[in-house]
Amino acid sequence: MPLASAVSDKGITALRGCRLHIEDHVRLACYDRAVDHYLSFDFQGNGRENTAIFASEEGFRLEFHSNSVIFVVYVFNADSGELVNTYSSGPGEGEISMHEGGRFYIEVKATDSWKIRVRPLATADKSQRTLIK
Repeated sequence: MPLASAVSDKGITALRGCRLHIEDHVRLACYDRAVDHYLSFDFQGNGRENTAIFASEEGFRLEFHSNSVIFVVYVFNADSGELVNTYSSGPGEGEISMHEGGRFYIEVKATDSWKIRVRPLATADKSQRTLIK
C-alpha cells in the first residue's frame, strides 16, 4: 500500500512539519511520533470478533489490553487464510510482533472487553540504530 493512501491528510501534514526541525534527533523523534500515530489502527470489542483486513509491508506490533479471564488472539494471512500467529493470556496488557509483510486480519476470542492496537514494526531495534552525520 503506498504511503499516501495509508496516511490521512493530517498525517501527511504532520510528516511535512517534521522536516522543519533543524536538529536531527528532534526531527527523527517527530517522524517516529507521526508514524506511530498516523500509521496505527485501533480495534476494540467484547467477546469474539474479527478485525477488518489491514496491510503491513514490513510487519507490525500488536499491543493489547484485555479485561477478559480468557483472551486469545489469532493473526491470519487474509489472502491464504493461514494462521500465522497466536497468543493467549488472561487480563492485562502485552504485545506480540509479526516480522512479515502482507494482508492480515485478527480474530479475538475473549470473555470480556478488549482493545488492540496495530503499530508499524521498526525495521531495526533501537539499540542497533546509529547516528549518521
